[in-house]
Amino acid sequence: MQEPYFTLEARRRGGTLCLSLEGDLDWPVVGELWEALELQRQAPTDHLVLDLSAIDFLDAAGLRALLAANRRGRETGCDVTVVRPKGLASRVFTLTRAGSELSLVDGP
Repeated sequence: MQEPYFTLEARRRGGTLCLSLEGDLDWPVVGELWEALELQRQAPTDHLVLDLSAIDFLDAAGLRALLAANRRGRETGCDVTVVRPKGLASRVFTLTRAGSELSLVDGP
């Protein structure tokens, strides 16, 4: 069985934490996103950007992590922005209506 392709890069700039994700955000790798989100919890920021522009596939586990990050951000006063994935991965936000809960943008 082939390992899923996924990378995550975290960058801080001032009061912003940007998490850039690439590949498939699904249950085998969602733990990496949870770990990265702990960075924001341990050292709170004013703004969290979840850049999904290079995500090819997003499943329910990935979506659940994004929604939890958004909820946590609201509770702590951190603005959360999600850069919409391209192609079919973006349909998840429409099909589940999760896009109405998230602040989605089309570019970084």
